[in-house]
Amino acid sequence: MNIKKVLTSTMIASLVLSGTAMAASNNSFKLPSNMHKLVQKQVDVTGDKKADVITLYGHKEKKSDVYNDDLLLVIQNSKTKKTTSVSLNDGGYSPELLIQDLNNDKVADIMVNADTGGSGGYITSHIYTLKNNKPSEISLPGIAKGKIGVEGNGFIKLKPIVLNKKDTHGLQGVERVGTTASDTTSYVTSNWKWNKGKWELIGKKITKPKNESNSSKDNVKSTIYKNSEANFSVEIPSSWNGSYKVRAEKSDSMYPTAKHVVYFDYTTKDKKDSQTLIAISVFAQNDWNKLSDDDKSQIGGTIAEENGMIYVVTTPQSNPFDSQSADGKKFDQMYGDLNLEKAFSILKK
Repeated sequence: MNIKKVLTSTMIASLVLSGTAMAASNNSFKLPSNMHKLVQKQVDVTGDKKADVITLYGHKEKKSDVYNDDLLLVIQNSKTKKTTSVSLNDGGYSPELLIQDLNNDKVADIMVNADTGGSGGYITSHIYTLKNNKPSEISLPGIAKGKIGVEGNGFIKLKPIVLNKKDTHGLQGVERVGTTASDTTSYVTSNWKWNKGKWELIGKKITKPKNESNSSKDNVKSTIYKNSEANFSVEIPSSWNGSYKVRAEKSDSMYPTAKHVVYFDYTTKDKKDSQTLIAISVFAQNDWNKLSDDDKSQIGGTIAEENGMIYVVTTPQSNPFDSQSADGKKFDQMYGDLNLEKAFSILKK
């Protein structure tokens, strides 16, 4: 997706410390305004053998907004009842909170990933250790100082993995070789182990994009969704077949000034639930101009401008299902398979 978006930064008063993390530890913590709870977990991350409460908050005007212009970690020590807060100085779509001992000091660390929403499919990642209640950010993997990954590209995936039978954990990253999803020549998957204060590369694998494989039959069975009133079409990946539905609205409470809103919803295998994969809204140029930059960035990013109309895509805040469940894995697959930069088209009149 070639998305133009305006990112706004929010200063969180009274939380500034030196270094890349902004943090405060006290007994009278006050949550900054417009911070909405995204996910919460209970795990010991301070090393006192008692489960702490870790909450990830996103700064946005409304809870239903999909873009978080700032992310904030709040950790309450279950033993001392003290609160430590860490501002990531970063935002994004679909943030996830992962808890795992990554530096192998026998205390769980905190990892936060978020989608940038850009055409390259890149994510932002932050890893923190809070051993003895002292927040410190752990660097990201890279084979040279200031270099991310093996190829020096940003990661499109980065997650904890088990490295050996001793249950030692590390990280697995995936880099895209190419600027956007449409010009990808290969993927580099790399495994990393924390060793003597830095990430050590312990293995890598290079693979070609699936759509270059002649044996992949699914890639030639895509379908085209057309909406003549909204004046656009979307090529639906074959992996979506039987697992999605489309809702087209002319009036929508989420986007009251939009002329059209089209929801592409994932439907569960039992057909009892559905959740939005993406939404495409169409605004008249004047209505779009009346929105503030903050409103625009929270709605989503523009994918096309044509005949005085602005086409905007909204992506999900997070996977609404357990990421390890069948529905969670299918949701992630379908979301990842849609290359909107190539799939979206304005209809010719």
